[in-house]
Parts: sequence; structure tokens; C-alpha cells
Amino acid sequence: MAHARAHAVDALREWQIDDDIVEALRLIVSELVTNAVVHTASRTIEITVSVTATEAIVTVTDQGLFGTPAARKARPEEEHGRGLALVEALATRWESSPLADGTQVEAAVTLPGRTAGAL
Repeated sequence: MAHARAHAVDALREWQIDDDIVEALRLIVSELVTNAVVHTASRTIEITVSVTATEAIVTVTDQGLFGTPAARKARPEEEHGRGLALVEALATRWESSPLADGTQVEAAVTLPGRTAGAL
């Protein structure tokens, strides 16, 4: 997980993304990669970080064929089960897509003050 977070943070800082956005995406990467590790039998998990004119985007692709990930409300006594709720709270948008050989989850955070053509 640490390598995935560092990869995302390094890329976003290289692109001069605001620290608040970098921190939100660092947490999002952590949660999405953790879910891929815990809930799939994937041998490979791919992480992509990209920036458009208006968003910073993290995409995690795994080999899990276990259905569509969904946020849920964990009970107070549960130690786990809040990851996608956290992603939902931090991301401007997130979605998952089934693939022929796995699942892809994408989360994006809007970049404040960015307009088309700003990059």
C-alpha cells in the first residue's frame, strides 16, 4: 500500500496539485488498494494517476470478479467497512466498472480554480 500511495503523491506533486487534493487522493488510493487486496484474489493491482483540466483522477484495476463495490454504513463496533464511504466522502465522483478479467474503480477530485485548457 505504501508504494501505491507514494506513487500517487509523487505524481500529483510533480503536477503541482494542491496539498489538500493530494492528501484526499492519498487516502482514496489507500482505501481502493486495500479493498483490492482484501476482497479479491488479484495477483496484480494496477494504479493509474492522471490529471485533466478539471480533475485529479485515481484508477485502481484488479482481477476481482466479486461484483460491484458499494459503500456501506458500518456499525460503530465494526473495525472495518468504512473504506468506500470514505472514498465517497472525499471524491467528487467515483464509480466502478466490471471488466472481462476484473474490476476497475475510478475516483476523481475536482481541482479548484481549474478551467478547460489550464494545464
